[in-house]
Amino acid sequence: MTIKEAKMFKTHAEQLAILKERELFIENDDEALSLLKRINYYRLTGYMLFMKKNDTFFPGSSLQHAIRMYRFDEKLRRILLGAIEYIEISLKAQVAYSFAETHGPLGYYKSENFVFPETHRKFLKNIEEKIVTSKELFVLHHRKEYGSNLPLWVAVELFTFGMLSKFFKNMKTEDKKVISKDLFDVIPGVLTKWLQALTILRNTCAHYSRVYNKKFSAGGVNLPKDLRGSLNKDKLAAFVYILKKMLPETEWNRFFHEFNVLVEAFDDVVKYEHMGFYEGWQDHIN
Repeated sequence: MTIKEAKMFKTHAEQLAILKERELFIENDDEALSLLKRINYYRLTGYMLFMKKNDTFFPGSSLQHAIRMYRFDEKLRRILLGAIEYIEISLKAQVAYSFAETHGPLGYYKSENFVFPETHRKFLKNIEEKIVTSKELFVLHHRKEYGSNLPLWVAVELFTFGMLSKFFKNMKTEDKKVISKDLFDVIPGVLTKWLQALTILRNTCAHYSRVYNKKFSAGGVNLPKDLRGSLNKDKLAAFVYILKKMLPETEWNRFFHEFNVLVEAFDDVVKYEHMGFYEGWQDHIN
């Protein structure tokens, strides 16, 4: 395979000229230049992908449309992170409580309590590094009073969402059943995949990456067969389905109301179908 040379550097003025040459309508050059100085050209053009064919914009496409989509995506990430945060905090509490009740406060140090010893070894290395380097007051207190072996209900507060997902995946099936069945009425394998999917969504949002009209490339979310015609497994709709299944009713209603209000506020530039919601989706998510 032939590797192309890296593209040449372009000034903000040259970037603006390229957009004009490709027939994107620019309402005000000074405002456009100011935007290009604040928002990376490459980031901004991600919101223009379906506004053009090859390198030519469709008639009526404008920079303001792209900026509107950018602002929508910015607000969308915030409400998604709020919903994921609720799930993360709740699940940390449930996992720590259930696991420690069964295996003791330091049972997470024992590989025999997990399925894959090598995965457990990597986890221990990770959490021990976090314990040693953490400046959190609760960690400093426990290290001073009890040493570096933190009980799970303390250590879990240092878990990232990804760590929480991997920890749950490596738990023994009988331990996972307690949480997956009691909390979400699903089998452990389903909850494991949901957590893997939410880790991807959480990291996408936290790193300010585009969510709107994005095809997530990690194999998609496994959806029940009756939903596959209404929800795209590779787009945001599938992740919203997971949020519905994992959030308690009051939190789900709050999130879904905010989501719909946001879409309505930007309905001049955004569409439900671009997020993977197709005909009949309201029968499954409401």
